[in-house]
Amino acid sequence: MPGIHSTAAARVGVVVITRDRRDRLLDTLGRLTALPERPPVVVVDNGSADGTADAVRAAHPGVRLLDVGRNLGAAGRTLGAETLTTPYVAFSDDDSWWEPGSLARAAGLFGAHPRLGLVAAATRVGPDGRPDPINQVLAASPLGRAADLPGPSVLGFLACAAVVRRAAFLDVGGFDPLLHFGGEESLLALDLACRGWGLAYCPGVVARHDPEPGPRAGRTARLLRNELLTLWMRRPWPRALGATWSLVRACPADREARAALASALRRLPAATARRRPVPPAVEHALRLLESPGPAPPRPGAGAVAAGPAPGPGPGPRRAAAAPSGGPAVTDHRTTVVVITHNRRDELLHTLGRLAALPERPPVIVVDNASADGTADAVRARHPRMRLLTPGRNLGAVGRNLAARLVTTPYLAFCDDDSWWEPGSLSAAADLLDRHPGLVSVTARILVHARPADGRPPGEPYEDPIVAELRDSPLPRPPWLPGPALGSFLAAATVLRTDAFRAAGGFSPRLWLGGEEELMAADLAAAGWWLGYADELTVHHRPSPSRDPRLRRRHGIRNTLWFTWLRRPVPAALRRTLHLARTVPRDATSLRAFAEAAAGLPWVLRERRPVPPAVEERLRLLEAPQRVSAARRYVG
Repeated sequence: MPGIHSTAAARVGVVVITRDRRDRLLDTLGRLTALPERPPVVVVDNGSADGTADAVRAAHPGVRLLDVGRNLGAAGRTLGAETLTTPYVAFSDDDSWWEPGSLARAAGLFGAHPRLGLVAAATRVGPDGRPDPINQVLAASPLGRAADLPGPSVLGFLACAAVVRRAAFLDVGGFDPLLHFGGEESLLALDLACRGWGLAYCPGVVARHDPEPGPRAGRTARLLRNELLTLWMRRPWPRALGATWSLVRACPADREARAALASALRRLPAATARRRPVPPAVEHALRLLESPGPAPPRPGAGAVAAGPAPGPGPGPRRAAAAPSGGPAVTDHRTTVVVITHNRRDELLHTLGRLAALPERPPVIVVDNASADGTADAVRARHPRMRLLTPGRNLGAVGRNLAARLVTTPYLAFCDDDSWWEPGSLSAAADLLDRHPGLVSVTARILVHARPADGRPPGEPYEDPIVAELRDSPLPRPPWLPGPALGSFLAAATVLRTDAFRAAGGFSPRLWLGGEEELMAADLAAAGWWLGYADELTVHHRPSPSRDPRLRRRHGIRNTLWFTWLRRPVPAALRRTLHLARTVPRDATSLRAFAEAAAGLPWVLRERRPVPPAVEERLRLLEAPQRVSAARRYVG
């Protein structure tokens, strides 16, 4: 990154957040830029009005400055981490810095312990470097020490004395903007633990902290508020309700409690939307930390409880916009799942497109037993992306495997030859946020011709299916933001993660080819609406390495299976006869009908016709489907 002090060996970058403390910041930057590790440094100026930005540019031109124009709170650290490219990120406040050699030691610990997601450093306070009482609390953690971690396991830390594995930090969404500032570490600690990352206290890594004397106005109220919101987002209902009642009872005599409760109530709808209770193992660890025992030393200014404030980790987040010319806006509400099989080059092109999206979505790749070096190529080129290698070709069920690991509220699918246009994932998430009865939004599809396609090179063209989606004949409720659909195209759709999982995902029987129709009918039967949004765009550059006969065979077979699984007998007969009359009369079609007939026993066993209202929608779609150029089983 041009202009940032670094060496080829720099493995840890430093992110500093600041607001209206220019002189303290300049002193901190002087110490950081003098470190022997020469780390790249990013400063996030949270809307300072004291000339901070100009002073940093003048005194430290080698430091990357993000002047965001408003106070992002702790989420500014996430923005800074996204800007860095180092595998590890250390955080500093404008009144804290790192002792020489500590960042190198932290990098060594991460390299030696692959499960380590966060190093909680020892903190020394003031000009004389006296130990912060939080060190004793962390060292005495009742969680013990795991064999694969370099120090005692913890579920709390000081942000200004922490180093994180960047991929783990960004994978869980960083610091949640909902909490803004004050005790925000607890939520991040829990989310890292929920994803299996270890957090360890490592006293050989040392941060220095020189806070201004005296209390900070409003800090106690913010800590109480964020402790309560964290409970609502990650802990069992009785625990959250009990803490709320305790805060209510404290209000008559405590002004800070009143301010905390009022602020928490305003944020409570957003907190409950992010609710994702921690798994039993993490809840057990929390209860160990909360169990009665000798009162620990109270952490100093800026510290959080060593075992978390009873609360959890970040939920889906959308970061604030970056300044012009700075890093792109991020939106971690949607995870992208890509399935692939023996199409390494197409996949790498798609992953490059996804990695460049301004939303910076988490990406999970499911390699369906490729034999062309796909897995190694993904690990080498995109180490931040999660790679699943089930060892056999699961077809569409590979998407189900990935969906089990998704922690965001929404899920977008891609094939290895398709990608989302910048901004479309955010726009889709906005639609799903605004319309709680909408389960999926399908995008407009633009096809990019290859030289062998017989089309002249140039602008991409609309897939023929788009006109069918746009002109859907289905009636729609007045709140639905676009045409109602009876099905969707997986590689051009964003869905609600919980609804997808509740419906069971894609059927293993169908494997691949028209597998969406059964899923869509089951979602509609559960009361959901599926929609099309013309403002969303997916790009498709069809791979030349396709087997058109196999695709046709599976398409015919799966259409027949779906029809007899979910349609009334007259409708099923009608569609079966139509297919028999219209598909090519060749060995591929004959084999498709034979496979469909062979599956009749399980079809009849699992047959569950859709409700009348859903059947009426499917009936309305029959006429346009018969004349659809996109649904002709040829090839």
